[in-house]
Amino acid sequence: MFFRKRFSYLLIVLAGTGCMFHGNTPVAEAPEAFSVGNADNPVKNLAEYPWWEDVGSAELNELVVEALANNKKAAMAIKNIDTAQSALDTVRLGWLPIVSLMAGRVKTDGAVQMPNLPVSLSSTGGFAAFLPMWVANIVQLPNQTKEAQKKVEATASEYLALRTSIAAQVVSAYAVLLASIEEEGVLGALKDNLTVRLATARAMTDRGLDTEVSFNNLDSDMQKLDGQIATNKSNKIAAKNALLVLVGRQISTFTPREKFSTLNLDHIAPGNTPTSVLATRPDVVAARAKIEAADYGVSATASLFAPMPTFMSANARVAANNNGVDGTANANMQAGLALWVLDPKFLGKISTQNKQYDASIINYLDVVDNAMKEVDDALAGFEANQTKLIKEERSLANASRNLGTAKAMFKNGLLSNTQYLEGSARFDSARMSMLQTKVQTIIALSKLYQSMGGGATYGEKNYSLKDQTIVGKDRETTEN
Repeated sequence: MFFRKRFSYLLIVLAGTGCMFHGNTPVAEAPEAFSVGNADNPVKNLAEYPWWEDVGSAELNELVVEALANNKKAAMAIKNIDTAQSALDTVRLGWLPIVSLMAGRVKTDGAVQMPNLPVSLSSTGGFAAFLPMWVANIVQLPNQTKEAQKKVEATASEYLALRTSIAAQVVSAYAVLLASIEEEGVLGALKDNLTVRLATARAMTDRGLDTEVSFNNLDSDMQKLDGQIATNKSNKIAAKNALLVLVGRQISTFTPREKFSTLNLDHIAPGNTPTSVLATRPDVVAARAKIEAADYGVSATASLFAPMPTFMSANARVAANNNGVDGTANANMQAGLALWVLDPKFLGKISTQNKQYDASIINYLDVVDNAMKEVDDALAGFEANQTKLIKEERSLANASRNLGTAKAMFKNGLLSNTQYLEGSARFDSARMSMLQTKVQTIIALSKLYQSMGGGATYGEKNYSLKDQTIVGKDRETTEN
């Protein structure tokens, strides 16, 4: 009893020895501000923010939710979390004893000593034995557990990063699909217009009223237009297929319920600081968790130098027949010892783990640098596209007014049909430019929120992000 109490106390003390070998995990410093001024804009809870809802499409909202639930890459990422969790559970099983059960029958003229049994067997009879044995490095196991927990956190963070990418891709693909459908109509109008002008130019050239140069120029415009039509058709199919794959459906036909004009772009960039972006950007959280996992890995390897306590017990029951007399015997044995192995190879293993730790720090700093670059670029890109869109809308308004004037002049015989068609073509070209700029602005918006980690934990029941750490929504850490 005295031995068992002392041994239990030793387990309790050493079970709490899991600690990082290098101490505090480094935290990269963020720049004070981004290149594009956004400090006066509202700050948003980026990880929880469903930014795609601002675009104003009910169908788009449904598609994003469907993609987050059914995307196959997201499903694989969840399986990766399950695999990491299984590895953690396997490490925890190391605290349990090994149990052996033995049973058999013996017939001999002398005595037989069976391995692990505390009594010898003789004559004829049977035996049954229960042999538990506990052998564990009680310094190493806590560190291995912490290492496995951090790997679970890193894998979960990578899953959240994938969610931000999926949402951004769905918004971009949906916008391209709607824009392609609308551009299809504009390009058709341009082709009808150009066909009439080309026929007119041919007739005038044949009558010597115009030069072959004019006809050839129009014919060149027609060739380019046919190329645009083919490209637009390809873009529409590619966007439709990308959208279906993202939401987890098979390739088939898909007709959107809404028009491109319903998409709203009256947005301003979030006013979050670089530090707050890093605090909840999933790939930064994953990279930092990998540092901690590597640190605990060093501690676990260094723990190989610790002695391993061993506790063994044997309980046997023997039934024998000796010279015609039946008999039964019970035997019990308990033993405890400490095994201390000093293997020089442990030093090499520690050195290897340290190099992996150093590499994880470099990777973390690289992820942070790329994160800040992506956000800075995305802010600038979104601002540039917004400015361009405003200019394109003004240009389209001018073209619309000009077309109205040309239409009135044509009705009053002040313009020829060819001149009116040229004005109509300029209006359609302005529409095309505006549509293309608008879709690029929506893509820029998607890149901006993806770079900021927007929507990473929206609708996610298990995890939240804070201070470059992933935590469970119903508990302090991801540790069970």
